[in-house]
Amino acid sequence: MKRIKAWVLAASALAISACAGDNPENVPEYGQWETQTELTSVTLDGLVIPPSQMPSAMLAVNGGDSLCGEPMFINREWQEADINRKLNGKCTLDHYEVTPSRVTGSGRCENIDPQADFSPEFDLDIAQSAQSYRMRLVMKGMATLPNGSQHYVSAVAVQEGTRTGEC
Repeated sequence: MKRIKAWVLAASALAISACAGDNPENVPEYGQWETQTELTSVTLDGLVIPPSQMPSAMLAVNGGDSLCGEPMFINREWQEADINRKLNGKCTLDHYEVTPSRVTGSGRCENIDPQADFSPEFDLDIAQSAQSYRMRLVMKGMATLPNGSQHYVSAVAVQEGTRTGEC
């Protein structure tokens, strides 16, 4: 379960493009983006784990960042690559739909925590505008620990991004 925090980073999944200049087909505009990510809920076998009992590695996802770029939510392959980069794993989006105000997706990750044999399903929901977004990522699935015990794990992370100006 050490790497569970890694999939939460995918939720944060801040998708800031390194390319200079705005893509006019993409809703969020190129610029300076301030983000804040929070792990809002973790359950183990249906029981809520309070933040005081969460491993510090999981809580490490909480925090903010400042980046110059463009959240590139219009591009399914880019979003999938961003999730995989943050998880150091193999996650695939089976469904991905983009509208001017919302991006939704779902998929599955393969064994993102080898020590816990954790291959969760995930749902992604992004409310987007030119100047802000709110991303919610939910990951859930069975984890099998080295001792053979199985546990159902669910986690929710929320990331909010605000464009604060030009780069």
